[in-house]
Amino acid sequence: MVQVVALVFAGAFFVFGGMVLSRASDLGGRRETIDELASAGDERIESGGEATISGPVHVLEPASPTRTGPDPNGGDSAALWAWRVRQKESTGNGSRWRTAESELAVGEFAVDHSWDRVRVDATTLATDADDDPFDSSGLFLGDPDIESYLGDLGPVNRFLEQTGLASEDGVVSDLEFTVSVGGKTTMPDKYQATVVRDGDELVVRGELTETGDGYVLRGTEETPLVVATGSLEEQREQVRSEVRLRQAAGGMLVGLGLLVAVIAVL
Repeated sequence: MVQVVALVFAGAFFVFGGMVLSRASDLGGRRETIDELASAGDERIESGGEATISGPVHVLEPASPTRTGPDPNGGDSAALWAWRVRQKESTGNGSRWRTAESELAVGEFAVDHSWDRVRVDATTLATDADDDPFDSSGLFLGDPDIESYLGDLGPVNRFLEQTGLASEDGVVSDLEFTVSVGGKTTMPDKYQATVVRDGDELVVRGELTETGDGYVLRGTEETPLVVATGSLEEQREQVRSEVRLRQAAGGMLVGLGLLVAVIAVL
């Protein structure tokens, strides 16, 4: 009986370790995409295949987000508006942030690449209401540029937030210092967003075609549209760190599973 229980635990370690390593592999693919986008030059483009363009955005028709946060900046010049509402909820051994609402609002825009103005058909980037655009495989937005709480912080949580200790990447981000009610905590929700406006730099990869009105870049099944903004170098380092962490954690879990299995068999 003891041997069976030990083998069950070993199997659980193997399963969880495999899941963590699988996620690390997915992140490795994301890192490769960032590397490819970062290496894109400003050479002239030709229609009829995959192309990566980069340059300032020219908004043709602004995006219309359904929510612009407590301090709206106006969406008149937004090519893309990605936002989410993060909510802190209680768990069995602490608390965690989760996405409660989100949206990617897409306008009509072009990118001035070298001497060419390329219109981007970004309709394929539209995400479902439950999809977090900051986790989308086709979007590389980095950390949100805008963040504001949708309520008042208590004195302890305000101090921890100001020092960075209780931010989502902070040392005590999984702790809650106020009373929790049911599955929710008294930590206020927060609105986060990244807005790409007229003149901002953008990197876009997709399939390039030439029409009577000029070049158009769009996503296809073979070449999904990929859009990146912000510092690709910072995003690359963040992904690298997370890959290393998950590889170490996954390897440790698999190793524990192997150790428990060997002990059980002996």
